[in-house]
Amino acid sequence: MITVMGGVRLFKQLGEGLAASLRQNWPVYLTILLVFAMGIAAGVYGVQKMQSEQVLALGGYLDNFLRQAGALEMDPAKALRDVLYNDLVVILAVYLLGLTVIGIPVILGIIFTRGFVLGFTIYFLAKEKSIQGIVLAVAAVLPQNILLIPALLMGGVASLSFALLLARRFNNSKVLVWSSFVVYSSLMLVVLICAAGAGLVEVYITPFLVKMAASYMF
Repeated sequence: MITVMGGVRLFKQLGEGLAASLRQNWPVYLTILLVFAMGIAAGVYGVQKMQSEQVLALGGYLDNFLRQAGALEMDPAKALRDVLYNDLVVILAVYLLGLTVIGIPVILGIIFTRGFVLGFTIYFLAKEKSIQGIVLAVAAVLPQNILLIPALLMGGVASLSFALLLARRFNNSKVLVWSSFVVYSSLMLVVLICAAGAGLVEVYITPFLVKMAASYMF
């Protein structure tokens, strides 16, 4: 009972903290969401502007992959190392960039790029494969991104907020940084854990779903 009550209090505190953060930093949240949405829109536009030869080549590569998906074998340990390395490097980059004012454009660039990749992938699959493409997108793209995208966006908000705090610190030496740094680092640790969880999903769950989707399509 004590454990349950403690968990309830923890979730309540997290909810209150998130609500306070939204009230205080809503322009930052809005900026990150807009940049991410712009990235998705740019990805969709990129698909629309592809040459027919590029569409055929990419579609042929996709078809070949799906035909072989059922027989593909991989080393889960190696795949996990590669996925974790790629995701954690991105999160670490966002964290370190938040410690510098000049890193603000790069933070936004990372968020934009992730939105572009997501928009390009999902729209290409849906456009070229119709319902089958949507099924494949749900199987191959959605599972890990349920964790990774919210974590990355939250990390982007935290990083941009702290970088802006440092910018204010340059003009006002009375602005306190240390307590915000502790909160920032703690939040980025949570983001890192979520990214690691997304990596586990990508290695151990997504391949199974992709094989199921491939069997449906072929």
